[in-house]
Parts: sequence; structure tokens; C-alpha cells
Amino acid sequence: MPIMSARPALVLAYFTYFGVLGIFVPYFGLFLDGRGLNSADIGLLLAIVTASRIVGPSVWALIAERSGKPLTVMRLGALLAAIGWLSSFADYGFWPLLVGFTLFSFFWTAILPQLEVTTFAFVNDNTRAYGRIRTAGSVGYIVLVMLGGWLFQHFGSEFLPLSALLFLLLLLASLFLLPTVSVNAELTSATVRFSQLLKNAVLVRFMLAALLLQMSFAPFYGFFTLYSRDLGYSGSQTGLFISLAVAAEIVAFYFAGSLMRNRSYRLLLGLCYGLTVLRWYLMASFADNVWLLCFSMVLHAGSFAIAHSCAMQFIQQFFPKKLRSRGQALYAGVIFGGGGAIGAYCSGLLWQDGVGASQTFYAAAILALLATLLALTLPGGKPAAPVTS
Repeated sequence: MPIMSARPALVLAYFTYFGVLGIFVPYFGLFLDGRGLNSADIGLLLAIVTASRIVGPSVWALIAERSGKPLTVMRLGALLAAIGWLSSFADYGFWPLLVGFTLFSFFWTAILPQLEVTTFAFVNDNTRAYGRIRTAGSVGYIVLVMLGGWLFQHFGSEFLPLSALLFLLLLLASLFLLPTVSVNAELTSATVRFSQLLKNAVLVRFMLAALLLQMSFAPFYGFFTLYSRDLGYSGSQTGLFISLAVAAEIVAFYFAGSLMRNRSYRLLLGLCYGLTVLRWYLMASFADNVWLLCFSMVLHAGSFAIAHSCAMQFIQQFFPKKLRSRGQALYAGVIFGGGGAIGAYCSGLLWQDGVGASQTFYAAAILALLATLLALTLPGGKPAAPVTS
């Protein structure tokens, strides 16, 4: 059976993809700080690098759609991303780092949307099966976060270039283990134009809520390791905090399919986004209390894992099969690219080398609250895209 043969390869691909992010996301701020950048420079670099994800997913999705070879697109993206990553080994200041990481980020965007579409095709849109395969990504993330904390404590921030490159190469190897699949061969012709779907009010509200939520995550993704260090926690402790969040994420992904069955997007997203408000408030006010900090990390189960599973299911149900690759690319570009870039830039300005840390997380809580209010305006049932004959 194709699904049985593909499953281990998909598990490995998710494991290595998010393993790279487990090194890159939590420790990138520390790495840039070690290279002498201040918080404003770090925020600007993160914003520009993240902004490359706005255009990248749509470019690669269009190539995958027209060629009918998403696997080739993923392999090419992984190869070029590894080449772009080589710039991290050189220390020539802000601008060379900016160019190298922007190239890395642009090519990196070729991978995940196509991997998501391919996985849903293999599991025949079964959310439970998708969630359990996607759990491998969370396991990869948590393993590398814990390893990264130990490496940072013993070798400093310069551990990042080589360790991330090794997992980039493992990712590339894993993509060559995936069986060839032409997603377009399974798809029916679309009944509506992509531009027509973009005008749908439900999609607009859903995307705006997700955008605000992603903006609220920027201080956590960009500055939490610096925040933790400034509060006196060790590198290993920081790794354990992040690992706790990802452990909660793993459990949530595993049960996401059952949890989402017969429940509305309005209810689930409203609840998940509301928990995110609480999470950032605790981060701003009580991060020096280890138990409350740990509790805020457990809330990652709702604020990321269940929310992400809802979003993926929304995209799969809203867009016709032939347009799902572009739907995934739109989501990745606008939310992770646009939301991440705006959030990173604003966080860098508010952070003020740690002086404005609490205020930055309070601002994140306000953004999450706005996202919650928008999510509560979504319809209770499945998203209905316009259909034409």
C-alpha cells in the first residue's frame, strides 16, 4: 500500500525538517547576540529574513502546481537552503548574515507547504493520521531543542552553524527516501478561480486572526532564549522549558484529530487563541517563577498544536483539491512570512536589549486577544468556499 510505504519516509522528513527548526528558532537570537548585534538589529534581521517567506511559498507552490512534481521542488529547496546556510560559518557583520539567511529562508519555504499537501494526499485527508505523522516533527524539534541547550551551555552560540547544517543534510537525504508522487494526478479540476476564493469573508477573517496570533508569537520565537538568560536560567534549563512546550505539542498533535471531530473552528480557535492571551500574560508577569513559566509552556498545546491542526484542516476543506498547494502557500506566506516579519520587527524595537521584555509580551497578549475576538466571528460549521458550475 502506498500509504504504508510512505509513512516512515514522511515521519523522517517531518522529524528532520523540524529538527532544523529546533536548532534555528530558539537559538538564533542568541547566535546573533553572540555575533555582536543589538536587539534592534536582531529584530530587523529576523523581520527581513522572515519576510522572504511571504513570496517564497507562492513561488514554489506555483512551480509545484505547474510541474506536478512537489517532491522535486522539496528536494531542490532543501539543497539550496543548505547552500544558503553556509554563510553562517563566516563572521563579516550584519549585511552578509542578512543576505545569507534571506537566501536560506527563501529556499526553505519550498519544503513545508508541499510536504503538507503530499502528506494529506497520502492519508486521504484523514486529520487523525496527519496529526500522528506530524507528531514526528514535534519530536524532532524537542530533541534538537534539548541538544541545542546543552551545546550552547558547553560551546556557546557558535554551535549553531555546524549542528544545523548536519540536520539540513539529513533532511535532504530523507526527502530522497520519499516515494515519487504527482499530487496533480489525483486532483480534480477547480470549480473556482483562486482569486475568487481570496474575496471570501470567512477566509479573510480566518487569515487576519491567524496573522495577529503569529505576530504575537514573535517575542517568544525571537527573544525567549535571551529573556531566559537574562532571568538567570541556564542554557540547559532554557532547553527544558522549550522542550516542555513541545512535549505538550506532541500530545496535542497526537489527539488533535479526535479532538477536532464534530467541533467548530469558532469554538476551537477561540479557545486556543484565548489560552495564548493567558500564556503571554504569564510570560510578561511571572517568568521568574519557574512553575508559572512551565505552566505557560504547557499552554503551547492549544496556542500552537491544536490551532495549527485547525488551520491545516481549514485550508484542506476550504480550497478545492487543485488549489490546495497554493492555499497552503498563501497561509505560509501571509501568516508565517507576513505575521512573523511584522512581529519580529516590532518586537526588536520594543525589546530594547531586555529593558522592554515584559512590555513586549504584554503587547503580544493584546494581539492574541484581538485574534481571539476575530476567531469568535467565524461560522460554527465547516468553511464553505464559493462554488460555481
